[in-house]
Amino acid sequence: MDGKRKFEIIEEIPLEDDRVKELEEKLKETEKKLNELNRSLEQKVIERTIEIRKLLQHKIRFIDNLSHDLATPITPLISLLPLIKEDVNNEKTKELIETCIRNVEYIKRVINNTRELADISASDFMFNKEKLYDLVSEIIKKYDVVFKNQNIKVENKIQKDIFIKTEKDKFLKLIDHIISNAVNAMKNGGTLTVTSKPVKKEKQSFVQISISDTGVGLTREECDRIFNEFYKTDYSRHKLDSTGLGLAICKVIVEKHGGRIWADSHGKNTGTTISFTIPSGDVEIDRSF
Repeated sequence: MDGKRKFEIIEEIPLEDDRVKELEEKLKETEKKLNELNRSLEQKVIERTIEIRKLLQHKIRFIDNLSHDLATPITPLISLLPLIKEDVNNEKTKELIETCIRNVEYIKRVINNTRELADISASDFMFNKEKLYDLVSEIIKKYDVVFKNQNIKVENKIQKDIFIKTEKDKFLKLIDHIISNAVNAMKNGGTLTVTSKPVKKEKQSFVQISISDTGVGLTREECDRIFNEFYKTDYSRHKLDSTGLGLAICKVIVEKHGGRIWADSHGKNTGTTISFTIPSGDVEIDRSF
């Protein structure tokens, strides 16, 4: 029995070796196929990325050409319509001309915002270390008269020792657009509050800046869509001072910093908070985006 058992054990060994070799060969073949699939996917991703970049460049050039072509006939209208209004004695005709002036000025704002969006989308940012409190204070000071006229109280709660990495002019545009939206949402007065806090994103240090108003508020759908180009909320849909591009411009600026932007609101008449992240002044900017 012992001899027979030994013989069985000896016979099993080469069978196991063959099985292991077969499995190793299958594993190598599977690994080879996975590598080929990965290379194919990587190539497709590269090709799609190139296509998307080309489409974006075409879009930017189209917007730039369109805005330039629209600006040419608008310029004399802006200059001539007020002169025509002064020479008209009929009050009804004056009202009609005033309507034309308001609409032409609206078209001009759309053109300017469209150009601004195209320029920012196509430009490279030069980042520097800036003091956050000073940048926000500069825009708040710009709106000082507006705040007083509309009975808006401002609370700048940003700590004075916080620094961010940004391009000053672009960051000022970002804050300007958000505060302008907040002001439009508080026609009957209210409170505008600016706060900040440090956050981490994939081991990178960012500063989260939040600008809150006590205005008309937003629905869930509006919060999700408010950063889309030309999107207008219900309260601004029929207003000629809103182009629907301000927050779209903000989104591009924030994303060029490697950050993100979002809106929070509990519904109508509950106010709105626009928050976004900007790299901390103590980190290097990831320029791969």
